[in-house]
Amino acid sequence: MPHFHLARSQYYYQRVGERGPTLVLLHGLGSSSEDWQQQIDAFSHDYQLIIPDLPLHGKSEGDPTQFSLKGCADVVAALLDELAISSTHIVGISMGGMVGLELAIHHPKKVSGLVMINSIAESRPRMLNEHIMVWLRRLLLKYADISTVARLMGKKLLPGEALLEVREKAQQRWQQTPAAHYQIMFEKVVSWQVLDQLHHVKCPVHLIASENDYTSYGAKKVLAAVLRGGTSVCLPGAGHLVTMEKPALFNNALSEYLSDLYAGIQN
Repeated sequence: MPHFHLARSQYYYQRVGERGPTLVLLHGLGSSSEDWQQQIDAFSHDYQLIIPDLPLHGKSEGDPTQFSLKGCADVVAALLDELAISSTHIVGISMGGMVGLELAIHHPKKVSGLVMINSIAESRPRMLNEHIMVWLRRLLLKYADISTVARLMGKKLLPGEALLEVREKAQQRWQQTPAAHYQIMFEKVVSWQVLDQLHHVKCPVHLIASENDYTSYGAKKVLAAVLRGGTSVCLPGAGHLVTMEKPALFNNALSEYLSDLYAGIQN
Protein backbone atom coordinates (compact mmCIF):
# COMPACT_ATOMS: atom_id res chain seq x y z
CA MET A 1 0.00 0.00 0.00
CA PRO A 2 2.01 3.05 -1.19
CA HIS A 3 2.09 6.15 1.00
CA PHE A 4 4.30 9.18 1.18
CA HIS A 5 4.85 11.45 4.17
CA LEU A 6 4.54 15.22 4.34
CA ALA A 7 4.24 17.54 7.36
CA ARG A 8 3.60 14.74 9.88
CA SER A 9 0.84 13.18 7.77
CA GLN A 10 0.88 10.25 5.39
CA TYR A 11 -0.95 10.22 2.09
CA TYR A 12 -2.10 7.21 0.12
CA TYR A 13 -1.91 6.85 -3.64
CA GLN A 14 -2.23 4.20 -6.32
CA ARG A 15 0.26 3.88 -9.16
CA VAL A 16 -0.93 1.74 -12.07
CA GLY A 17 0.45 1.21 -15.58
CA GLU A 18 4.00 0.92 -16.85
CA ARG A 19 4.05 2.74 -20.19
CA GLY A 20 2.86 5.84 -21.95
CA PRO A 21 2.31 9.41 -20.66
CA THR A 22 1.51 9.99 -17.00
CA LEU A 23 -1.99 11.01 -15.87
CA VAL A 24 -2.93 12.10 -12.35
CA LEU A 25 -6.58 11.40 -11.47
CA LEU A 26 -8.13 13.54 -8.72
CA HIS A 27 -11.41 12.55 -7.06
CA GLY A 28 -14.21 14.75 -5.73
CA LEU A 29 -15.37 15.86 -2.29
CA GLY A 30 -15.83 13.01 0.20
CA SER A 31 -14.63 10.41 -2.30
CA SER A 32 -11.35 8.55 -2.81
CA SER A 33 -9.08 7.07 -5.45
CA GLU A 34 -11.36 4.01 -5.56
CA ASP A 35 -13.98 6.03 -7.45
CA TRP A 36 -11.69 5.85 -10.51
CA GLN A 37 -11.72 2.07 -10.95
CA GLN A 38 -13.51 2.19 -14.32
CA GLN A 39 -10.87 4.61 -15.62
CA ILE A 40 -8.00 2.55 -14.17
CA ASP A 41 -9.27 -0.46 -16.12
CA ALA A 42 -9.62 1.58 -19.32
CA PHE A 43 -6.44 3.70 -19.32
CA SER A 44 -3.74 1.77 -17.45
CA HIS A 45 -2.67 -0.10 -20.61
CA ASP A 46 -1.67 3.10 -22.45
CA TYR A 47 -0.93 5.52 -19.59
CA GLN A 48 0.87 5.54 -16.28
CA LEU A 49 -1.77 6.51 -13.70
CA ILE A 50 -1.19 8.23 -10.38
CA ILE A 51 -4.37 8.25 -8.26
CA PRO A 52 -4.04 9.84 -4.81
CA ASP A 53 -6.45 10.04 -1.92
CA LEU A 54 -6.55 13.79 -1.26
CA PRO A 55 -6.03 15.03 2.33
CA LEU A 56 -8.69 13.81 4.79
CA HIS A 57 -10.08 11.44 2.13
CA GLY A 58 -9.87 7.66 1.83
CA LYS A 59 -6.67 6.32 3.38
CA SER A 60 -4.94 9.71 3.53
CA GLU A 61 -4.39 11.75 6.66
CA GLY A 62 -4.09 15.51 7.04
CA ASP A 63 -4.78 18.35 9.43
CA PRO A 64 -8.51 19.28 9.42
CA THR A 65 -7.72 22.77 10.68
CA GLN A 66 -5.46 23.41 7.68
CA PHE A 67 -7.61 21.92 4.91
CA SER A 68 -7.90 23.95 1.70
CA LEU A 69 -8.03 23.24 -2.02
CA LYS A 70 -4.68 24.94 -2.49
CA GLY A 71 -3.35 22.74 0.31
CA CYS A 72 -4.58 19.68 -1.59
CA ALA A 73 -2.78 20.95 -4.68
CA ASP A 74 0.42 21.40 -2.65
CA VAL A 75 0.18 17.78 -1.47
CA VAL A 76 -0.24 16.54 -5.05
CA ALA A 77 2.75 18.65 -6.12
CA ALA A 78 4.79 17.10 -3.30
CA LEU A 79 3.72 13.63 -4.44
CA LEU A 80 4.92 14.40 -7.96
CA ASP A 81 8.27 15.46 -6.51
CA GLU A 82 8.39 12.25 -4.48
CA LEU A 83 7.84 10.22 -7.65
CA ALA A 84 10.30 12.35 -9.68
CA ILE A 85 7.57 13.41 -12.13
CA SER A 86 8.45 16.85 -13.43
CA SER A 87 5.26 17.50 -15.42
CA THR A 88 2.05 15.62 -16.09
CA HIS A 89 -1.56 15.85 -17.22
CA ILE A 90 -4.14 16.32 -14.44
CA VAL A 91 -7.65 14.91 -14.72
CA GLY A 92 -10.02 15.99 -11.93
CA ILE A 93 -13.73 15.61 -11.29
CA SER A 94 -15.76 18.19 -9.34
CA MET A 95 -13.55 19.23 -6.37
CA GLY A 96 -10.69 17.33 -8.01
CA GLY A 97 -10.94 19.66 -11.01
CA MET A 98 -10.74 22.62 -8.67
CA VAL A 99 -7.61 21.16 -7.07
CA GLY A 100 -6.24 20.68 -10.59
CA LEU A 101 -6.87 24.35 -11.31
CA GLU A 102 -5.03 25.30 -8.10
CA LEU A 103 -2.13 23.14 -9.30
CA ALA A 104 -2.09 24.88 -12.67
CA ILE A 105 -2.08 28.28 -10.94
CA HIS A 106 0.47 27.65 -8.18
CA HIS A 107 2.60 24.85 -9.68
CA PRO A 108 2.39 25.61 -13.41
CA LYS A 109 5.58 23.77 -14.39
CA LYS A 110 4.14 20.53 -13.02
CA VAL A 111 0.95 20.67 -15.13
CA SER A 112 1.31 20.02 -18.85
CA GLY A 113 -2.47 19.94 -19.28
CA LEU A 114 -5.68 19.88 -17.25
CA VAL A 115 -9.02 18.13 -17.78
CA MET A 116 -11.81 19.41 -15.52
CA ILE A 117 -14.92 17.22 -15.27
CA ASN A 118 -18.08 18.99 -14.11
CA SER A 119 -15.92 21.58 -12.40
CA ILE A 120 -15.65 25.37 -12.62
CA ALA A 121 -13.48 28.19 -11.24
CA GLU A 122 -15.92 29.35 -8.56
CA SER A 123 -18.21 27.34 -6.31
CA ARG A 124 -19.56 30.18 -4.16
CA PRO A 125 -23.38 30.28 -4.41
CA ARG A 126 -24.80 33.27 -6.29
CA MET A 127 -28.32 32.42 -7.47
CA LEU A 128 -31.17 31.86 -5.00
CA ASN A 129 -31.43 28.16 -5.85
CA GLU A 130 -27.69 27.77 -5.21
CA HIS A 131 -27.98 29.39 -1.77
CA ILE A 132 -30.92 27.11 -0.97
CA MET A 133 -28.94 24.02 -2.04
CA VAL A 134 -25.99 25.01 0.18
CA TRP A 135 -28.31 25.74 3.12
CA LEU A 136 -30.02 22.36 2.76
CA ARG A 137 -26.66 20.58 2.63
CA ARG A 138 -25.52 22.38 5.79
CA LEU A 139 -28.75 21.38 7.52
CA LEU A 140 -28.28 17.77 6.47
CA LEU A 141 -24.66 17.70 7.66
CA LYS A 142 -25.64 19.21 11.00
CA TYR A 143 -28.45 16.83 11.88
CA ALA A 144 -27.87 13.60 9.90
CA ASP A 145 -25.16 10.98 10.36
CA ILE A 146 -22.64 10.45 7.58
CA SER A 147 -24.23 7.17 6.44
CA THR A 148 -27.51 9.01 5.79
CA VAL A 149 -25.65 11.75 3.93
CA ALA A 150 -23.88 9.12 1.80
CA ARG A 151 -27.16 7.33 1.04
CA LEU A 152 -28.95 10.52 -0.02
CA MET A 153 -25.99 11.60 -2.14
CA GLY A 154 -25.95 8.19 -3.80
CA LYS A 155 -29.63 8.43 -4.74
CA LYS A 156 -29.12 11.89 -6.20
CA LEU A 157 -25.81 11.36 -7.99
CA LEU A 158 -26.15 7.73 -9.09
CA PRO A 159 -29.91 7.22 -9.52
CA GLY A 160 -31.84 4.23 -10.83
CA GLU A 161 -31.93 0.46 -10.47
CA ALA A 162 -29.28 -0.07 -13.14
CA LEU A 163 -26.71 1.73 -10.96
CA LEU A 164 -27.65 -0.08 -7.72
CA GLU A 165 -24.36 -1.99 -7.34
CA VAL A 166 -22.23 1.04 -8.26
CA ARG A 167 -24.27 3.24 -5.90
CA GLU A 168 -24.01 0.84 -2.94
CA LYS A 169 -20.23 0.49 -3.29
CA ALA A 170 -19.82 4.25 -3.59
CA GLN A 171 -21.97 4.86 -0.52
CA GLN A 172 -19.87 2.44 1.50
CA ARG A 173 -16.74 4.41 0.57
CA TRP A 174 -18.27 7.85 1.10
CA GLN A 175 -19.54 7.09 4.59
CA GLN A 176 -16.00 6.34 5.77
CA THR A 177 -15.28 10.08 5.81
CA PRO A 178 -15.82 11.47 9.34
CA ALA A 179 -18.77 13.85 9.42
CA ALA A 180 -16.71 16.59 11.09
CA HIS A 181 -14.10 16.39 8.32
CA TYR A 182 -16.78 16.46 5.62
CA GLN A 183 -18.32 19.59 7.13
CA ILE A 184 -14.96 21.37 7.15
CA MET A 185 -14.21 20.38 3.56
CA PHE A 186 -17.68 21.30 2.34
CA GLU A 187 -17.39 24.82 3.78
CA LYS A 188 -14.00 25.27 2.10
CA VAL A 189 -15.43 24.15 -1.24
CA VAL A 190 -18.52 26.39 -1.18
CA SER A 191 -16.43 29.46 -0.34
CA TRP A 192 -13.77 28.78 -3.00
CA GLN A 193 -12.97 30.77 -6.14
CA VAL A 194 -9.91 31.50 -8.31
CA LEU A 195 -11.50 33.81 -10.89
CA ASP A 196 -8.91 36.50 -10.20
CA GLN A 197 -6.02 34.05 -10.73
CA LEU A 198 -6.94 32.44 -14.05
CA HIS A 199 -4.34 34.50 -15.91
CA HIS A 200 -1.69 32.33 -14.23
CA VAL A 201 -2.94 29.21 -16.04
CA LYS A 202 -0.61 28.52 -18.98
CA CYS A 203 -1.45 24.91 -19.88
CA PRO A 204 -4.25 23.64 -22.17
CA VAL A 205 -7.50 23.14 -20.23
CA HIS A 206 -10.33 20.90 -21.44
CA LEU A 207 -13.70 20.96 -19.70
CA ILE A 208 -15.87 17.85 -19.86
CA ALA A 209 -19.43 18.67 -18.84
CA SER A 210 -22.53 16.56 -18.33
CA GLU A 211 -25.90 17.56 -19.75
CA ASN A 212 -27.64 16.95 -16.39
CA ASP A 213 -24.97 18.36 -14.08
CA TYR A 214 -26.15 20.88 -11.48
CA THR A 215 -23.80 23.51 -12.91
CA SER A 216 -24.66 24.56 -16.44
CA TYR A 217 -22.66 23.75 -19.55
CA GLY A 218 -22.86 27.45 -20.36
CA ALA A 219 -20.76 28.30 -17.29
CA LYS A 220 -18.13 25.78 -18.37
CA LYS A 221 -18.07 27.12 -21.93
CA VAL A 222 -17.46 30.61 -20.54
CA LEU A 223 -14.56 29.29 -18.45
CA ALA A 224 -13.11 27.53 -21.49
CA ALA A 225 -13.35 30.77 -23.46
CA VAL A 226 -11.57 32.73 -20.73
CA LEU A 227 -8.70 30.28 -20.45
CA ARG A 228 -6.06 30.43 -23.14
CA GLY A 229 -6.50 27.41 -25.40
CA GLY A 230 -9.53 26.23 -23.41
CA THR A 231 -11.92 23.72 -24.97
CA SER A 232 -15.10 22.02 -23.82
CA VAL A 233 -17.51 19.20 -24.61
CA CYS A 234 -20.90 18.20 -23.17
CA LEU A 235 -21.85 14.55 -22.67
CA PRO A 236 -25.55 13.89 -23.33
CA GLY A 237 -27.78 12.28 -20.74
CA ALA A 238 -25.08 12.21 -18.05
CA GLY A 239 -25.07 13.56 -14.51
CA HIS A 240 -22.44 14.92 -12.15
CA LEU A 241 -20.58 11.65 -11.52
CA VAL A 242 -20.36 10.70 -15.19
CA THR A 243 -17.15 8.73 -14.55
CA MET A 244 -19.17 6.16 -12.59
CA GLU A 245 -22.64 6.68 -14.06
CA LYS A 246 -21.66 6.39 -17.72
CA PRO A 247 -18.01 5.25 -17.71
CA ALA A 248 -17.90 4.11 -21.35
CA LEU A 249 -19.22 7.48 -22.55
CA PHE A 250 -16.76 9.39 -20.38
CA ASN A 251 -13.78 7.14 -21.14
CA ASN A 252 -14.37 7.53 -24.86
CA ALA A 253 -14.52 11.34 -24.55
CA LEU A 254 -11.32 11.48 -22.49
CA SER A 255 -9.52 9.00 -24.74
CA GLU A 256 -10.37 11.01 -27.86
CA TYR A 257 -9.18 14.24 -26.29
CA LEU A 258 -5.90 12.77 -25.02
CA SER A 259 -5.23 10.96 -28.31
CA ASP A 260 -5.70 14.18 -30.28
CA LEU A 261 -3.62 16.13 -27.77
CA TYR A 262 -0.64 13.79 -27.76
CA ALA A 263 -0.83 13.32 -31.53
CA GLY A 264 -0.58 17.10 -31.87
CA ILE A 265 2.43 17.19 -29.55
CA GLN A 266 4.20 14.45 -31.49
CA ASN A 267 3.56 16.25 -34.77
